[in-house]
Amino acid sequence: MAKRYLGWMEVSATTHGPCGMRGAAESDRPLPAEHGRATVYAPPIRKTRLPSKSHHRPLILLVLAALLPLVVLSAVLGGAWLRGQQSAMEANAVALVDRLSALVDRELSAQMDALKAVAASPLLDGLAAGGEVDAVAFFEYAERVQGALPLWTTIVLSDVGGNRLVDAPFLVAGVRGKVLDMDSHRRVVETGKPAVGTILRGPRGVHAFPIRVPVTRNGAPVAVLSAVVMPEGFQSLLFGNSLPPGWIAAVIDAEGRVVARAGGEPDMIGRHASENALRARRAAGSGVYDGMSLEGTPTVVAFRGLPDYGWSVHFAIPRDAYRAPVSNALWLAGAGALASLMMAGAFLWLLAREWRLRRREEVAREESLRLEALGRMTGGVAHDIANLLTVVMSGIAAIRSRPKDPERITRVLPEIEGAVVRGQALMRQMAAFGRRSVYEPVPFRLQDRKASLEALLARSAGSAVDTALIVPDDLWPIIADPDAMEVALLNLAVNARDAMPDGGTLTVMAENRGLPGRRGDNTGLSGDFVALAVRDTGTGIPPEHLRQIFEPFFTTKPDGKGTGLGLSQVFGFARQSGGTVTVTSTVGAGTTVTLYLPRAAGDIPG
Repeated sequence: MAKRYLGWMEVSATTHGPCGMRGAAESDRPLPAEHGRATVYAPPIRKTRLPSKSHHRPLILLVLAALLPLVVLSAVLGGAWLRGQQSAMEANAVALVDRLSALVDRELSAQMDALKAVAASPLLDGLAAGGEVDAVAFFEYAERVQGALPLWTTIVLSDVGGNRLVDAPFLVAGVRGKVLDMDSHRRVVETGKPAVGTILRGPRGVHAFPIRVPVTRNGAPVAVLSAVVMPEGFQSLLFGNSLPPGWIAAVIDAEGRVVARAGGEPDMIGRHASENALRARRAAGSGVYDGMSLEGTPTVVAFRGLPDYGWSVHFAIPRDAYRAPVSNALWLAGAGALASLMMAGAFLWLLAREWRLRRREEVAREESLRLEALGRMTGGVAHDIANLLTVVMSGIAAIRSRPKDPERITRVLPEIEGAVVRGQALMRQMAAFGRRSVYEPVPFRLQDRKASLEALLARSAGSAVDTALIVPDDLWPIIADPDAMEVALLNLAVNARDAMPDGGTLTVMAENRGLPGRRGDNTGLSGDFVALAVRDTGTGIPPEHLRQIFEPFFTTKPDGKGTGLGLSQVFGFARQSGGTVTVTSTVGAGTTVTLYLPRAAGDIPG
């Protein structure tokens, strides 16, 4: 469990790169193989000019005639082997960078998704009309969420001007002061998109960085929600991927500071990367460059950027290890030349034998690297799942030990729910191959998707529930994210199924609605919308729960039967699409959830 700290605003002034950041001199580069071999064979040739040995000249010429093609062949094979060794090292570094950058991107996306769910809470709806948020209620809610996410030290709600409205569970700085790292806050307000701030160090020497998302209501940001995140999660990703001896791995944020580092000396978090590393990142999204580690070791660095967040991942190979094949190749060439002068046939046999042995070693090494890479990838995912299961099992054990202690249950349940939510995020990321949960609205007609939606409803509701989808031919086209809409309908269908354990009827009816936006209207919308009413004949929802059903992590289902994120996704999808969602329910009679999605401008051909 990560510790919680306050006041992470002090910035380190050290300016070094993380893992190979200052450019190495040209003289450090190895000479081509031909330079090393051009002087090796001259002395034996001069020894053939002794006149007293003229009767040996045919034999010497025969040896030289046999030696010349062997020398050429040795140079060609040695150069190819050298290039293969260095290419294999570069390929291994690039593979490590690709794998770790995917893990870092997944971790950032998971943290961002959790914060987006909090930003969609109805507790923040009061900000939409310029009003105020219920600070006490939101503080309690944010404190509950923060307790389920151990890497979050603080959740901060601020207005668009950067003034902090709520800090939970601790104050970041003075009361009602400005947020720290205003640059990232300003980007969120100006673009309406999430952002990741730079890593900073507080007076206690603890580093953290903010992630920020807009609190969007009626299509415009009305506030900014931030989570102060400890870098330990990214540090564990680096140390969870074992590195070859001497290699260094580092994660650099958008401002050029080290977020996490493995290998080399400790205490490098928060330091500046060198201009060489930043220049390489500006020039391309990935590649290989010459650098110098913070410890002063010349390196060859492979890197890959994370374009969604401006971060990058770097792997540095010590240049001595990179140049080791050169020394080995020169040594082998000299030994081969000496053996060739002694006996051309023996030289050819030894060279062929040496080449076969090294080829087998290289094949074995490549196979070992492939198996090692697979093990690291599997280990990383298994590590994530094991951590989540540990949280769940610990929570279950805590509840079983004192099942009648409501205070303990109230404290433990959010931790279990948080673990399940993170597990769902992990599975979703693996299944969707890194797709982002960013809505991409496009105009489309429900009529064109009727068959697939009918199949989705039938499959989700189960055989015990009768389903019906009613879509009029004159239904207006809508503008929304089609995939997100299907997920929303899937969540509603699953909830309806759970509310009808003995079977029932699930009806989805679409119709055109012109909304006046009057005060008495329960939607608060004005304009043309398509209403999707999802009606079941289940047990219904008690009135005291209706105001909470769209909150993230809230559920009335038994433990282990629900995460409380289904209706939260429905609510967030509707609001971010420019619409809304309403619910009516009668206990014992059923529930109707109505999605209002905006009408698309113009007509779409059927």
